[in-house]
Parts: sequence; C-alpha cells; structure tokens
Amino acid sequence: MKNLIFILLVVFMLSMTGLVQAQQAVDPMAGPEVWVTSVYNNSGTALSSGDIVVWNISSSTGDNDNYITTTTTEDTVLVAGIVYPESIGIGKTGSIAVRATGIKINKKEHVGTGGEICTGTVAGKAQLCSEVGDPNRIGFCTADDSADGCIAYISNL
Repeated sequence: MKNLIFILLVVFMLSMTGLVQAQQAVDPMAGPEVWVTSVYNNSGTALSSGDIVVWNISSSTGDNDNYITTTTTEDTVLVAGIVYPESIGIGKTGSIAVRATGIKINKKEHVGTGGEICTGTVAGKAQLCSEVGDPNRIGFCTADDSADGCIAYISNL
C-alpha cells in the first residue's frame, strides 16, 4: 500500500511540473487539431501563414535551435512544417504546425484532393510530390480551398 501511495505521489508531482501530461480528448466537431512547435524565422523574408518551411540546420549554430527558412528544392527531407496560425516576420519567433488536420497550405500548383504535398520550386509554396508515396511528403490535400491553397492533413513527426 505504501508503494502505491508513493507511486501516485510521484506521478502527481511530475504532472505538476509538466514532465508528464495526460492525453486530452479531441473534439472532432470543434475544429482542427493542430500540434505546433516554436521556431525562429531565419529566412531573410517574412513567412506567411500556410507557407511550407524547412529546418535551417546550417544556421542553427550546432545547439539544436529551431531555425527555419524557405527552400526551392523539390521534395526535400528537411521539411519542418507549415507556418501556423500567424505569419512570422524576419528574425522573429512564431510557430509551425507539425501535425494538423484542416489547416490551409499555400501551394504553387493544383494538387487536388488526395494529392501528396512536398516542398517545391517556389519558396514557401507546396507542390505535388514527384512520386506517389514520397517519403518526404508532409501531408495530403483534403479539399481544394482556392487556386493557390488547399485544406490539408499534415504530419511531420
């Protein structure tokens, strides 16, 4: 009995420090579920909400900083996420979505519902991946939103 009380006390104390967090239920009718991480815009240009970004590893000074930038390389493995929910100014901090449903992605070309999304040849704009099942994809368009955007499911975990 003493062990049980001790274990419960330890779990309670860890939960108060934020080291352990209980899974929270997601309400599928209340809007998109979005997982974000904080980042630093090191691209030299403002990033718009919905832009696809990559990790700027060479500029993170070796200390695992979350520096991001844009790219014009198709299907890069360095894809970090989608700028969300707000734009990020030059040299400012903000957040990117790394897993989400129902968010808008800025795209270069028609991708179409079900199309796989990868980095493209226009900085900040996603495009259709070069192959089906591309290992560098960040997600799928789930609905067309406009000529230059789609509503998407993304997962970059």
